[in-house]
Amino acid sequence: MAAEALGKQDYFDAGMELLAHGGVRSVTIARLCAALGVTKGSFYHHFRGVDDFTAQLLTHWATERQQQVLVAADAVADPMRRLDVLREFAVALHHEAEVAIRAWSRTDSAAWQVREKVDAARGHTVAQAYREIGVPADVAETLGRLGVAVLVGSQHRSEVTDRTALRELYIRLHEMTMATYLPDGPRVGSASEGKSS
Repeated sequence: MAAEALGKQDYFDAGMELLAHGGVRSVTIARLCAALGVTKGSFYHHFRGVDDFTAQLLTHWATERQQQVLVAADAVADPMRRLDVLREFAVALHHEAEVAIRAWSRTDSAAWQVREKVDAARGHTVAQAYREIGVPADVAETLGRLGVAVLVGSQHRSEVTDRTALRELYIRLHEMTMATYLPDGPRVGSASEGKSS
């Protein structure tokens, strides 16, 4: 790839891959440039140094994730269908990179604050959908937190996240919620579709 054709997004994509395979310590200028096939001059055209890059990478991850969640939520008026969309969004995340970000956040206060903000936004969006369905507000808030906890737990169970198992967990949690709080209400809108996708 020609150096002049590279933008920050290319560096962020490469940085996420380095994070996924080696954690934040693996994110170096030399490795980024090697991954992209460019010289250090190209890197310095966009970033002041590796600390500037990792700070911008973290901000980019948080902003991108929050925007994706909000866009997904705003695009679907029906809260039951919105939960299906949010579930599939969670299943499709770059889980290995997120594991590295969570590890990074345990030793870096800025990373911790950003990671907490992303998790809170995810939980809030799920809780909002459950409230709209008719689940009591306190239960909806708990379900939002549980949704994040299921995600984090699934990300840490093995070296590579089992997306099929994660989807199944979300579907079972949703079905139990509906059976308990809305026994005569709507069911999972696309659970069977999700299992085969």
